[in-house]
Amino acid sequence: MERGSKALAYILAGAMLLGLLIVVFHPDYRKTAQAMMRGEVEQAPLWQSNIDYYPEVTYEGGMDHDFPE
Repeated sequence: MERGSKALAYILAGAMLLGLLIVVFHPDYRKTAQAMMRGEVEQAPLWQSNIDYYPEVTYEGGMDHDFPE
């Protein structure tokens, strides 16, 4: 059991490192991360490129959502 959890921890750490490397070295992902930190998701290059492919998906800024009860 302990061996499996260690393996999972290594896999997760490796995935996080790979994701970080992609964000650091790929310009579109880096600019998207910067836009997310500024709160300007609509200006992100990846968001702009996906608008043509997924027109039904919209972004409503902020975290204020009215969820049905």
